[in-house]
Amino acid sequence: MTAQPHESLTQAKFPAWEQRQEAKHEFVNGHVYSFAGGTIEHNAIASLLIEQIGPAARPCRTYGSDMLVEMTTSTRYPDVVVTCDERDRVQGSTTIHHPKLVIEVLSDSTLKDDLGPKMREYQAIETLQEYVTIDSRVRWAQIARREGTTWTLERPVSAGSLQLHSVGLSVDLDALYENAGVAR
Repeated sequence: MTAQPHESLTQAKFPAWEQRQEAKHEFVNGHVYSFAGGTIEHNAIASLLIEQIGPAARPCRTYGSDMLVEMTTSTRYPDVVVTCDERDRVQGSTTIHHPKLVIEVLSDSTLKDDLGPKMREYQAIETLQEYVTIDSRVRWAQIARREGTTWTLERPVSAGSLQLHSVGLSVDLDALYENAGVAR
């Protein structure tokens, strides 16, 4: 990510500013960064996840990468976000504050951020139950799951299924990766 020049901007003003922009940006620690698009594989994985999670998560709402998630010092676009909190049901809003599940699809350019600072930021959200990272280049997925006040990082998986306890869904990784064209 590269910081972009912008007018003096606070995190509170960022969502309204962002709506006026032609390209996507994220707000991180007082700076605005361009938000890059994903590959075919990245988008295939994210789209199939939304398709599967949406019905399983009802009455919760499932969104793709057009919804911002606001955290303590940043506002970002996750690939998939699920919220069950009525406080996130504000007509016309572009921002989620109380997610239950966040999924990031990893790529070369996002890997370090998604598994480092971004993971810690998401885990600070009180309502978040699971943070899932799924690689778009190789078969690899991992879940960080809240158990009480503690986060547990589960062993990575590359085949079989991914158990999303927060929405009561088992995701078939083989089908997910086959759909995306990611080889074994």
